[in-house]
Amino acid sequence: MKIVLAQINSTVGAFERNFQKMGEVLRQNQAADLVVFPECALCGYPAQDLLDYLDFLKQSEVYEQKLIESFPKQNFIFGNISRNSGPGRPLHNAAVFVESGKIKARYAKRLLPTYDVFDEDRFFEPGRKACLVEFKGKTLALSVCEDIWNNEIQSDLHNRYEQYPLEDCRAADLLINISASPFEASKVEAKRKMLDAIAKAFKKPFVYVNAVGANDSLIFDGRSYAWNQDGSFVLEGGAFAEQTYELELFDDSASSFVTPTKPNAIKDIYDALVLGIRDYAQKVGFKSAILGLSGGIDSSVVACLAADAMGPTNVTGLMMPSRFTSKDSNEDALYIAKKMQNPLHIYIIEEMYTAALRTLSMAFKEVKEDVTEENLQSRIRGMIVMAMSNKFGHLVLTTGNKSELAIGYCTLYGDMCGGLAPLADVYKMQVYELGHEANRRQERIPERVFSKPPTAELRENQKDQDTLPPYERLDEILKDVIENFLTREALIKKGHSKEEVEKTLKLLAANEYKRYQMPLGLKVSSKAFGIGRRVPLVHRFFN
Repeated sequence: MKIVLAQINSTVGAFERNFQKMGEVLRQNQAADLVVFPECALCGYPAQDLLDYLDFLKQSEVYEQKLIESFPKQNFIFGNISRNSGPGRPLHNAAVFVESGKIKARYAKRLLPTYDVFDEDRFFEPGRKACLVEFKGKTLALSVCEDIWNNEIQSDLHNRYEQYPLEDCRAADLLINISASPFEASKVEAKRKMLDAIAKAFKKPFVYVNAVGANDSLIFDGRSYAWNQDGSFVLEGGAFAEQTYELELFDDSASSFVTPTKPNAIKDIYDALVLGIRDYAQKVGFKSAILGLSGGIDSSVVACLAADAMGPTNVTGLMMPSRFTSKDSNEDALYIAKKMQNPLHIYIIEEMYTAALRTLSMAFKEVKEDVTEENLQSRIRGMIVMAMSNKFGHLVLTTGNKSELAIGYCTLYGDMCGGLAPLADVYKMQVYELGHEANRRQERIPERVFSKPPTAELRENQKDQDTLPPYERLDEILKDVIENFLTREALIKKGHSKEEVEKTLKLLAANEYKRYQMPLGLKVSSKAFGIGRRVPLVHRFFN
């Protein structure tokens, strides 16, 4: 049986675009016995509250019928939403099996994820039964994404649900899972091992087709897989790229065993962020981006990511030095811009800063200088960046990282101004690793940027470590709190210093209000700031 796995990049609600993309794959693979597309390939994933609009459902049905009628001689499986004719919520997350111009089966996803970024139980009614379909002398079992995740191999999900849908599929000759499974750097190897365990346990061909591309904060890495009837690994789809893969199943002579690629977390994160920036810009409609280029590691890495995503000539850097900006920072920013050959504008903010201080002098005359005067500089820079965006239509990329956003080492309406925050889910020490990855691809960041102490340069001789623990230790504490859910006593017991733990927890809680107002961030970890981390703005838990 010749099967084509179509790892495509769908856009939420772009029915015509998605229809055209799927149609192109079908036209190019007319000789295939079966073409398999990802979860929600026609409507895009996740549609969130667009699912409350009746017209969204109607358009999905119109284009579903159009797709079926346009390819009456082909057989294919794709994901779409569908009506629930029974009790419960009005929709199903479905897999549609089309054979020769007619719907042969429609399977409703049975396990609906409702945790982290997933909210499917809010919109969909779960299916109640398995879907085994006779096709070309074989029995095919359909499943959708989460249906295969309730497995003892994935220990954090085991027993989350009362059922394991694959148990009802043991009579099948071929297991097919269509997915829109978002990328997490720590999940790549665990997911492949889980899928491999399923293939070996069931001892029958198993194909897994995953979406690729980015929608909002979620990045889908593709990496579709296939195993043959003895559980041997026969196909590993590429990461972060659209591609189709043809394979022969039920034919031992056609099998070509492959060795799984060992994932490289930093390379994967870099590729994910490039894809996230590119897709956000293209799908929203931006053709160019702009960012403040300070000569520090964060803005250097964002500049490289943006250049790789959109092309260097489409990424404008803004140097906005003040009286506190060092000669080294100016030289490093100029070096990066020259190496990348991207547009660069220089705006010295001294006059604006002096004018702001003069305007506020009467109100501030009996109060000593503090962070207020420091933040004025950041807000002046934010105003300039946003003015350039308004005038020329650039997408503003912010440069703050997860460590800074966690403890509030960022300025609301200053360096937080923007439309997309590429590093919002990347800890400070990971940013340095991404910088090295950028240079491995093309040397752009000077060595001095990696070795000089990090500083906001908002006052004389300022260093981040004047007020923060070293990032090596801070990142470990933050990861334990945010991703591993440890609290004060557990953190101290693990070996973190009491003083640093208490300070970090206090800052994390005190700056939740800033994160409520941050730009959209790209998710690459198991717990990112944004829709997947819903912490109350007002609470006393960490205190």
